[in-house]
Amino acid sequence: MKFTLACLLTTFTFAKTLNFETARTKSTAGAGVASILMNEATVTNPAPLAFFNLSSIYFEKFSSTITNDDNSSELDNYAFIASDSSKNLKGSVAYIKSSSDGLKNKQFNVAFAATTGKKSAAGITYKDVKKQYRFQNQVITKNYKQFVPGVFHVVNQDFSLGFVAIDPLRKNPQESKVILGAQYTVLNYITLMLDVGADYKEDLNSKSLIRSAAQVRIFNDFFFRVGAYEDKGLKERGNGIGIGWVQPKLVIDLALKNTKVSESLELQQDKEEIKETSFSLSYRF
Repeated sequence: MKFTLACLLTTFTFAKTLNFETARTKSTAGAGVASILMNEATVTNPAPLAFFNLSSIYFEKFSSTITNDDNSSELDNYAFIASDSSKNLKGSVAYIKSSSDGLKNKQFNVAFAATTGKKSAAGITYKDVKKQYRFQNQVITKNYKQFVPGVFHVVNQDFSLGFVAIDPLRKNPQESKVILGAQYTVLNYITLMLDVGADYKEDLNSKSLIRSAAQVRIFNDFFFRVGAYEDKGLKERGNGIGIGWVQPKLVIDLALKNTKVSESLELQQDKEEIKETSFSLSYRF
């Protein structure tokens, strides 16, 4: 009976579709829950958006190459994010789209944030996700909605903390987890990031997540970033690297990320290697 069930589940596996990350967070392997970021508000932690007082338009073009034992496929992706933090209630919206072999994945995010004190803020993100898979000659569509509340606190000029609860309503239980992040700046030019989390309703050891990253400022406007992560719940591990050029109004980021996905009957996924390249352009006003 167990052999028959395993065979049935093995035939019903799909190519992995990674959750969206901006070029900056790809370079840090997803780390950044405790970072003060604007364009990433709908992706990592919405709360830091409250500390900005400007508007931003963000565009990202990225490609993914997925390789497994049987074949290799490429995804063409893009993302558009618009943020306005010039009012008391700060807001950001994001639209992400990817396509491969006629299949289209779409995601719409919206985030709001407000300060709760001089050094603290809280926010919430709403995500509407639509993913498509091909099984034999049929296209299978998976649609779900998520809420992601987050908080952020600046301890001092060099140290900050962040916390998010991803999908606490468990609309997609595979992605539900809580994450605590910390960021520390050394000598004003090296920034260290650490995110740790887990699905609190499951065994913490088997569903844990850890991300670590470092950013080095070169001169006054160039940044070099590197990071690594392991998500035992999603059976993923990988690393990222990238550079950024930051000006008062213009921000350009380039990133590479490699991900290894383990085969899982529970998650209905094959063993794969995913390589992502990303370019983003942000204009602040």
